[in-house]
Amino acid sequence: MILISFNFRPAIASVPPLLELIKTDLNLSYFIASLLTTIPTLSMGIFALLAVPFSRFFGREKAIFYAVFLIGIATLSRLWGSNLLLLLGTTIVLGMGIAIAQTLLPSFVKTYFPNRAASVTGIYATSLTLGAAVAAGFSVPLLTFFGDWTFSLAFWSIFAIIALVVWFPLTLQKRSETPPTASIASVFPKTTWSHTWVWAISLFLALVTLLFYSVLSWLSPLYMSLGWSANEAGLLLTVFLLTQLLGTASISALSDSNIDRRPWIFFSLILSAVGLFAITMFPLLVPYLWVSILGIGLGGIFPLSMTLPIDYSSDEKTAEKLTSIVLFFGYSLAAIGPSGMGIIRDIFGDYYLAFLSLFFINILALIFTFKFKPGISINLSD
Repeated sequence: MILISFNFRPAIASVPPLLELIKTDLNLSYFIASLLTTIPTLSMGIFALLAVPFSRFFGREKAIFYAVFLIGIATLSRLWGSNLLLLLGTTIVLGMGIAIAQTLLPSFVKTYFPNRAASVTGIYATSLTLGAAVAAGFSVPLLTFFGDWTFSLAFWSIFAIIALVVWFPLTLQKRSETPPTASIASVFPKTTWSHTWVWAISLFLALVTLLFYSVLSWLSPLYMSLGWSANEAGLLLTVFLLTQLLGTASISALSDSNIDRRPWIFFSLILSAVGLFAITMFPLLVPYLWVSILGIGLGGIFPLSMTLPIDYSSDEKTAEKLTSIVLFFGYSLAAIGPSGMGIIRDIFGDYYLAFLSLFFINILALIFTFKFKPGISINLSD
């Protein structure tokens, strides 16, 4: 599980430190360049709906295996990324693989760790964040080593191969029943639309995911526009992602001691709001401090938002469906963030309004926090 989740972010996080180079090399606008992180995010939403049918047809463990295989193939294909259409195509396949695998992992947690959902989710979220941090930190050094940004991006396929080898024995488990026919429509029982909690969790995940991917996409370019080198901006992004590990590991573990997640969600979002406000208003005043505070906040909120579908599910099938629905709406809406910031940058010529908008989105997420009271049970089983 740890190795699988490690592969969810390197192919995305390796792009921002190289974004200015890719933009110049391929003669792209900021909006088109932003699609390199927008498309995977959008794909993670759209293709999350495939997770349940894949799980029913192949079995959960095999579905995860095939999904990671897609991640590996898409990442390796970036060797030919100097072709823009091919490069954008790899992001679609990449998003599909991530969508299926990360949608099914909460069900895996619900099955094997029902009483430790937040802490176990925190473990794989920590691995996910570590993958992003390592990729962001080594993108520029790999560029220097290989002399070509396409090799730097494709390098991360190695970790997909390792994960596939380790996960393969789980795919050999004999299924106890014949796989039933499943369709995307089966993910949405009629009762889905009457659950306000489904919509609330989806919108909340959209807001916090938008924050993460927008910062991930544009933090390095922001500081490069302020005169920092690619190495310096990449290091700052790495600090942001490494401090996320602290938030992910500590806050998710602490929240398991209380059935009410709201205090920890609120605390995490306060930290991220402080970090965003400071980066927007005083970007060159102790930037490592503000980025660290932002990282801890967003690091804490991610596993907590991914735990909500588990907390509110009555059984593992509901957890699978609810996660699929939430990720579909959440990531599809969150994809607006990176591309929206790219458009704002193209129109106004700087990042001030783009990052200020993230601060207000953070405040909106804070307001949502009060809705997530404990004791709610959603049943979407067949």
